[in-house]
Amino acid sequence: MEKKQENGDYSFMQEQIKKRPINKKKLLKRTFTTGAMAIMFGIVASLAFILLEPVFTKLVSPKEEKRAISLQEINLPEAQVEVLPEDMIQDEHELEEKDKPQANPEPMISSVQKSEFEIEDYQKMYGKLGSLADEVKQSMVVVNGFSSDVDWFSNVYEKKSSVSGLLIADNGTDVYIASSYSYLSSATEIVVEFRTGECLNGTIQAYDKATNIAVIAVPLATISYPTRQSLIYANLGNSNSGCKAGDVVVALGDPMGYSSSVGYGIITSIGTPVNAVDRNYKLITTDIYGSRNAEGYLINTKGQIIGIINQKYNNSDLGNQVSALAISECKGLIEDLSNLTERPYLGITMAEITEQAKDNGIPQGVFVRKVEMNSPAMEVGIASGDIITKIGETQVFTTEGAQNALRQLEPNSETEITVMRATKDVYKEVTVTVTLGTKTE
Repeated sequence: MEKKQENGDYSFMQEQIKKRPINKKKLLKRTFTTGAMAIMFGIVASLAFILLEPVFTKLVSPKEEKRAISLQEINLPEAQVEVLPEDMIQDEHELEEKDKPQANPEPMISSVQKSEFEIEDYQKMYGKLGSLADEVKQSMVVVNGFSSDVDWFSNVYEKKSSVSGLLIADNGTDVYIASSYSYLSSATEIVVEFRTGECLNGTIQAYDKATNIAVIAVPLATISYPTRQSLIYANLGNSNSGCKAGDVVVALGDPMGYSSSVGYGIITSIGTPVNAVDRNYKLITTDIYGSRNAEGYLINTKGQIIGIINQKYNNSDLGNQVSALAISECKGLIEDLSNLTERPYLGITMAEITEQAKDNGIPQGVFVRKVEMNSPAMEVGIASGDIITKIGETQVFTTEGAQNALRQLEPNSETEITVMRATKDVYKEVTVTVTLGTKTE
């Protein structure tokens, strides 16, 4: 009885829940909004990935290590067979065998008849030289310089100059190319065309007016993978011991005054000094008839670069004969330009003292031919006609020795230089303390 009453007391709390009717229009609207927002989120995420991916890649991936360019490879001459004293004495038995008459002596045949040279041989020889030139051309690029100019009617037009370039090396961040400065000196934009056809912007890293050599830098990061894989750096030879008068050479680059021209010939002389400020170079002359404005490179029959073509120092009677600065003296310069190494500057032009002059009482040392205006040398009183015998702690007897002694010194440093100066009757020793400058071009 009590149980029934209890149930009756709470009967008013029983409820019936009815389902809310579905609003199809509102549901469709929400579904459309959610889908649109998902699409927008995908687009924003994609754009953010594209824009920020290089930044994150650069932060996460290891940085390429920048290293100094080094071209100072020691090229030793080919090994020679040593002749011992006992080998210079022929054995008595050998002499007896040599003196015995031969049973059927061969008739004497002219050496000219033995080595007849056919036209086919001539064509074959030049064919091989052409193939060699094609191989070396793989280390070459075309450097284009663009600049703006104004004609007579004040119309602005673009001027383009092109010259060959030589792939030298890379330091992990940039590719370095040796080229001609005079063709690029007024350029406001430099574009390097690689042999794959890819064209990329470059900048002049540094240059030297005396040799007309400029080093162009192209960032490795801008070079595509196929072009980077195709890069072949030039093989720089040894012009001191690796070539001589009479050797066959090939001129590549712009020896005839236009791009990709080729010339064949022989070396007619090597070793003529070219006197530049604080350093000397050697001139290689050839019998190759080219342009007075020739640019490019000389190679030997091994495919090695032995000279950088430069017509500036040709004698007037050489005319259009192609000449080049020997590569051995240019290696250190190209290395300094590539690494932006500041060079000590004294400001003198040097020359060797001949043996005849020494026999006539001229002291041993390096003859000062010329002193540049306002140079460190002029400021301390070094003058034309002085003979430098010591730079710092180094005794100097040749121009090469003086160059090496200067190169060991730091720019803007102080050093003592000892000279022998001609007085009325004798040479007097004078020591001066000079503060070297900095050579930047």
